[in-house]
Amino acid sequence: MPNETLNNVKKVGNWLSAILLGDTRELIARIDERTEHILKDLDDIKPKVNDMVPKVDILWRDKLAPTHSPRQLNDRGNSILANSGIKEIIDENKSKLLALVKEKNPKTAYDTEQTILSVVNELQNHFPEITDRLKDGAFRVGEDIPTLLFVGGIYLRNQIFTELGFSLVDLTKK
Repeated sequence: MPNETLNNVKKVGNWLSAILLGDTRELIARIDERTEHILKDLDDIKPKVNDMVPKVDILWRDKLAPTHSPRQLNDRGNSILANSGIKEIIDENKSKLLALVKEKNPKTAYDTEQTILSVVNELQNHFPEITDRLKDGAFRVGEDIPTLLFVGGIYLRNQIFTELGFSLVDLTKK
């Protein structure tokens, strides 16, 4: 009897294992199928998100310097400039920043503006000692560091554009 009982227990165990594993295999197959659908959907969404990045960038910049050429700081941008300390940082490093812009040798007003904004955006790489001042300034005005750098870039552009051979009035090379 004990052998027969043992065989019956094994049969029941095998039967239960088959049921449980069968359900598990089915569950894994469904999860895999859904994962494939999600990955396909993400592949469809990714280009759309990438197309939105410049638009989102423009939207936050418009809050500080409305779109028209050349962009100028609005009240909020001027408040950040006055209260964050970015103006003082730009003023202290103006000649070095001008040299960095000249090194890149931009040819047009657009290229020059973009170069200035890029150089200021890399301010912490050029002058690591100012990082804490930027953080303190960002905290003081309730903004982030990229916002301060954008405001500082517009301010620097207004300070050095004529030295680079351009006018903020007619935007043509002198």
